[in-house]
Amino acid sequence: MRVLFVSGIDGFCHRYQVLHRAAQVKAHGGDATVRHFADPRIGEELERHDVLFLYRVPTTPAVRTTQERARALGIPVVGAIDDLIFVDDPDFLPALDHLPEDERTLWRAGVRRYRATLEGCDAFVAPTEPLRDVAASLGWNAHLHRNSVSPAELALADRARASAPAREAGATTLGYFSGTPSHDADLAVVAPALAELLATDASLRLLIVGPVALPDALAPFAARIERRPLVAWHELPAEMARADVCLAPLALERRFARAKGEIKYLEAAALGVPTVASPSAAYRHAIADGANGRLASSVAEWCAALAELARDPALRARLGRTARADLEQRFGERSRGAELMELLARIRADVRRGRRTTRAIAAAADAFDAEPPARVALEGDACPAFPVASLDDVSPPLGHGSRLVQRFRVAVAGLERVDVHAVTYGQRLDHHLRLVLRRDDGTVAAQAVLPAGEAPDRGWLALDLERPEQASRGRVYALVLEADGAGTGNALSFGATHAFWPSDAHAGAGASAGAAAGETAVAGLVGAAELDGAPLPVALVLRGFARWRDALADGRGGASVSRLAKAPSAVRARWHVPYAAEVALR
Repeated sequence: MRVLFVSGIDGFCHRYQVLHRAAQVKAHGGDATVRHFADPRIGEELERHDVLFLYRVPTTPAVRTTQERARALGIPVVGAIDDLIFVDDPDFLPALDHLPEDERTLWRAGVRRYRATLEGCDAFVAPTEPLRDVAASLGWNAHLHRNSVSPAELALADRARASAPAREAGATTLGYFSGTPSHDADLAVVAPALAELLATDASLRLLIVGPVALPDALAPFAARIERRPLVAWHELPAEMARADVCLAPLALERRFARAKGEIKYLEAAALGVPTVASPSAAYRHAIADGANGRLASSVAEWCAALAELARDPALRARLGRTARADLEQRFGERSRGAELMELLARIRADVRRGRRTTRAIAAAADAFDAEPPARVALEGDACPAFPVASLDDVSPPLGHGSRLVQRFRVAVAGLERVDVHAVTYGQRLDHHLRLVLRRDDGTVAAQAVLPAGEAPDRGWLALDLERPEQASRGRVYALVLEADGAGTGNALSFGATHAFWPSDAHAGAGASAGAAAGETAVAGLVGAAELDGAPLPVALVLRGFARWRDALADGRGGASVSRLAKAPSAVRARWHVPYAAEVALR
């Protein structure tokens, strides 16, 4: 089976809902292609696939055309979404009060656009029962396909567990891990129980990772609460391995929270760390209370479960071992992939028998009339190859005949792709961009010529290597960008940053020296960008990916981003990314 996955967003959810499923298809002998919803290649690729799978895709004229063409070709169209954000009703949506009015308006417009796309699909796939049931109540052909973990995530967890720091003698650490600043209400659910336990048990510690507000009830115990910043997903296992118990509370009075998945259980179970969770549908499916974790709904139940785990290390170990075994059996790539292949085959058979949607493919009233095609590069199913600096500036436009160069050092073996952040300012570009990736010895690792008109505005543009670079760890590369035909006011710019290592830092660490130096060779941007040989005051923001097999065998498994982390500036805050406002709420 050949599946064309089309994704509306990048990042964490894209990885779980698209990259995992694409890998599952491949693991079961199928073929999978992953594209951004604005990618101009979708049209020509559609007829080479058996299923069109749309994840969090907002309706646009191009999306509607793709759905209609799939229908004409007899290709089933599957829609998927992993949050309750396709019913424009305050009772279904997350709280939006903290957003400015214009952002709330944009956010709810996105909900309507998701709904319009899903209305034109033959089937709907959800990772939780509440999401499936809401879709079924709308008359959709709704199915359940739960979340999973990948082999790479299990390997990262094993490495993190083996290298976890020694525990403080006699202490128990409870961990709460937040990916976005939208979980204040969730943490507040467990705050009264935590305050009661911290007041009565001096051995308890609380670890909070990520952007979440500390409830007032916990303020008196600040000396025993460790706050750590948000980390990239591949660094999360190292943070979670420092905890003895994972907390997964949800504010279940809201339908939005009740529809959430069991991701915190999956991430903790990979490390053998037991989870105590609110009894949502997803957590009730994942956790058999007392066997592979605990469920708690009241303050008394949270206190009892956490107190028992705090005083009984053997119980924690037993629940953690059972959770890890359960994870591999029920949530692994093979088992979830078998379910997915059976589901897609069933949907495809229904369409062949004429059982497909008869609804018109609708356009949301607030959809834009035009969506310019853009070759947006989404996160790859691969290992991050070096730290990604935060965007805080923009490079000068790259005019005809000019040459823009950025050097960077790779942290792992197996480099297979390098992305540059493009900025078009919405111009209709008609020239070409040449990308050349050179090794530190001057040889060419990859090159391509792309229409500048296909570059995304404030998005990633990818340069793929023909073969992974097995000797990339510690090596310095140069990405060279040249414009052909660009004129004044019709040229690409690129996302830039002031966070980079000086060009003379570890200057002697080339291919062999870098490998020998190991951790002393700093990975990431090296020196400022150079425009026609003259240094700029900024560096270009790049990101890279390496093949998991090479990166994990090399002993690294991910580039730390903490050394170059930097808060976005006002420049970044002014950038407008349509339809993705809801990402900040997860």
